[in-house]
Amino acid sequence: MENAVPIITANYRPLRFVLINDTDFWIPTIEQINNRDYDYVKLHRMSTYFDIGIARYSLGICFDGTLVLPAIPKYYDASHALTLFNRTLSELLLGGVYCEAVTPDDIGYGSLTFTAYTRIIKSGWGPSVSFHTAARLKVIGPLDSIKLLKPETITIDELHTSLKTGRELISRLGEIPREQILYGTTFYVRKQWAESLIHIWTIIERITELTWQKYVVNPFASSKKRREFLDDHRTWPVSTKLEVLFQKKLLPVSTCDMLEEVRKARNNFAHYGKIPTYDTASKALRGCFELASLCASDFESEDLFEQVVSQVVKRCNLEILPQKRMLKLSELEYWLPCPPIPGDKEWGDREYEIVDDLCLKPIAECIPNVSNEQSKANH
Repeated sequence: MENAVPIITANYRPLRFVLINDTDFWIPTIEQINNRDYDYVKLHRMSTYFDIGIARYSLGICFDGTLVLPAIPKYYDASHALTLFNRTLSELLLGGVYCEAVTPDDIGYGSLTFTAYTRIIKSGWGPSVSFHTAARLKVIGPLDSIKLLKPETITIDELHTSLKTGRELISRLGEIPREQILYGTTFYVRKQWAESLIHIWTIIERITELTWQKYVVNPFASSKKRREFLDDHRTWPVSTKLEVLFQKKLLPVSTCDMLEEVRKARNNFAHYGKIPTYDTASKALRGCFELASLCASDFESEDLFEQVVSQVVKRCNLEILPQKRMLKLSELEYWLPCPPIPGDKEWGDREYEIVDDLCLKPIAECIPNVSNEQSKANH
């Protein structure tokens, strides 16, 4: 592409379009969606740029939510780009805008024109980048295209405010691995309890260590020997550090008990392969952010991150089967007919393949009558 520069792209969930101002909009009709006649060009347009500490460069975000970094040699290794993408998304998450982590297979390569339009040229096979690429090329399938009808939207002012808020909160905590926060919440929403627990426990350990250094080691390590003693992780494991912080009245008993339960669950998974439950993962999520809130507020508040917790929990849908099996016609706005299969009344009397060995049979026919068998044996 002429008059363009190379870029690294990334896509994440949820689908959220980024509006420049109140006059920016996305209101295609269902006919435009079905006919692939929506404004595909707008999906390519940049909406804003973020300062992420890589001046003279910045990280951009397109109207369709695609993230953009300059394709400089440092980012040819996708892991470096992945870190920057997820650090920014974690700051947005802590600032109140729900985001999930970018995965390595949702990173791509493309171009950015001098007039601020992007193209994804080569991408991985991840679900997010596949969706955005297909939507931009107008080759998106009908099951995915309906997502373009009424997607979430956010303004660039809301994004910048969220990013600023998230960074301020993180700065109060100190140097913590921000991407781990995003991985922990993302896995929670995807109902991967073990993965969520491992990442969230990493954050808990790091915050505990920072708190230990600030409130125990620094005030009381009057000599090098004493500092070495207090820094000995074998003498002072996380469980002991949490207990000391509780004894110093820095941690409420409810938070301390919750973190102790989470610690045991983490150890049971790490040492015995015992998979944690939804309840345990939920306690890890809440315990982590309660600890983070306390540390960020000098132990005056437990709910600085309550909005983050509530958003993450809300996105985690535990239902597999719908609670309501039948819908009235008046409850439907749009629908797509399913092609009939054998067993549907629409199938009629057409012939179809039947494999006898695979056919279902009443369970009663498959279970021998135990009482009759025993009676025959006794006689």
